[in-house]
Formats: sequence, C-alpha cells, structure tokens
Amino acid sequence: MNIRVETHFETLGASKERYVPGGYYDNIDVDRKLEIMSKIDGLDGIFVLYPPDPLPSDPDKLVKKLNNYGLEVADIYPDNFSNKKWKYGAFSDKSDRVRKDNIKICKECIDFAKAINAFSVLLWPAHDGFDYPFQTDYKDSWKYLVETFREIGEYDKNVKIAIEYKSKDPRQRQYVSTVGREIALLNDIGLENLGGVVDTGHAFMAQESIAEVLELLDYYNKLYQIHLNENYRDSDPDLLFGTINFWENLEFFYFLNKTNFDGWINIDIQSPRTDRIKTLEMGTKLIWKYKDLADKLTDHSNEIDKNLRTYNVIGNMDLITSLIF
Repeated sequence: MNIRVETHFETLGASKERYVPGGYYDNIDVDRKLEIMSKIDGLDGIFVLYPPDPLPSDPDKLVKKLNNYGLEVADIYPDNFSNKKWKYGAFSDKSDRVRKDNIKICKECIDFAKAINAFSVLLWPAHDGFDYPFQTDYKDSWKYLVETFREIGEYDKNVKIAIEYKSKDPRQRQYVSTVGREIALLNDIGLENLGGVVDTGHAFMAQESIAEVLELLDYYNKLYQIHLNENYRDSDPDLLFGTINFWENLEFFYFLNKTNFDGWINIDIQSPRTDRIKTLEMGTKLIWKYKDLADKLTDHSNEIDKNLRTYNVIGNMDLITSLIF
C-alpha cells in the first residue's frame, strides 16, 4: 500500500450551515489557503473542483500554481450538485436534457483531469434519490443511473472514475446508499475504469463497518478513493477523522495495510467552530498516527490473523492493547 494525503479548499472554508448561512469565519483567499496547506507536514495534494475557480481555468497554469507551493494535483470532481437544476438528480433525472447537461460537464471534467494529470475523477450522485413515497419510479431511476454512468465511463476508459455513495443528505433517501448498492451499480455498469469510494463518514452513517466496506471494495478490485471523516452514525457533519470511533478506525487502517491501494487519502472535513488551520493540521497528523499504529499491528499480522480465523477477539484485544497502550 502506498498512500498520499490530499484535501479540498472547503476544509479552510467559511463553513456555512443551515442556521448560520454566512458561516462562522471570513473567507481566506486561494493563495493564503495554498500557503497554509503547503506548510502542513504530510499533506501533499489538492482535491480540485471542476470548474476549478478560484484556481486557474488553464490546466498548465493550475498545475504550475500548485507546484509553486509544493503541492500536487490529486483527484478532481465536477460541480454537478450546487445548481438548482440538479434538484431531482444529475444522473437519474427523468429529463433527458438534465442528464445530458450532467454528462457534458462530467466529460469536460474528464478532459480536464487528463490535462492536469489527476489521479482519478470523483462522481457523487448527490441529489439522486427521493424524499417521499409515491414520488418517483425506482426502476426507471436505477436504469437512468446505470445508463448515465456508463456513458460517462465509456468516454475515456483510461481514466479512473470513483462513485461515492451516501445513505441520505441532501435527499432523505439516496439511490446509491450503501456499499452493497454501490457494488450492484458498478456490476450493472460493467466498466473496469469505474470503481467505488470509501467515505468513512458515509459508512458510519449507513451503520456499516468501515473496515468491511474497505475489504469488500478491495475484494472486487473497486477501491478507487478514500475519504476520511467521522460522525456519531446519525448524520454527516464531516467531523475530524480519528476523534470518535477509535477501534473501528484502527481496524480500517490495519486492513488498509493489507491492500494494494496506491492513491490519495482525502481529508474530507468541515471546521465550523474549531480553528480551521489547526484542525486541518490535526487531521493530517491523525492519519499518519493511525498509519503508524497500524504498522505496529501489521508486524504481528500472523498472530492477529490467526485470531481472526478462530474468532478470538479477546486474544486480539490483549495483543493489540499491549502493542499500542
């Protein structure tokens, strides 16, 4: 396994929310954000939004600007969720025009990804879901999802595309809501260049084991992106990874060490009430702390795995606690 750590600009954003729409902080200009990120040890990349404003729209200028701060282009994702026209879903809307508009921006994003040498493209079906019974036809919606993703994926099969699932928010129910549905969708699409995302916060909210999600996607060779954040399993506030669900986070990194994952880990957090800069610094530090702890366990993987094969959780807890405490 080889990991690098990235983040997006919203980790240093104003953190707007429903009750405080203006956010809790003043905006930070792009150069100051890049300067801050460049000084955080262990943070090397930027998750780029397309269109890339406030970064340059010219690919060469964008790459040069990041490189001037010692940062790399990591992954990229299209903004097909913030406009009101996507309110019924960018990938599954019954309107051919809406789906074609989404396909167009996704293909443009793929072209831009190649121009800036991004590792992969993220696609999030944010509004693809429903809020009430008798609101939609589920079979048609799934059919449109499959067709839309397939057309986007076939545009350039050399570009890795990761689909992100989420159980709810912004819709009350999302079509791609669990890792099982994500794998079913990928199976229906049937393209090798489309894979999945482990967003730990989304998995917690879906009442899933984040290590199991990781293992399933890796089993199907569909582990394309990893996003780290936390919650209390009831919503997705993008809290700081490593601060709440200790044992599950540690198990996640233990099994991550067993994969051949060779990509970016995204610090996908919001900091509405904590110091944005210090929170991002801590978020980066915690990732590498968990990696160090997992490495200690990996050195004893023969014994840990033997206990796993015999369901000996007490044996593992005795060994692991002696190693890390």
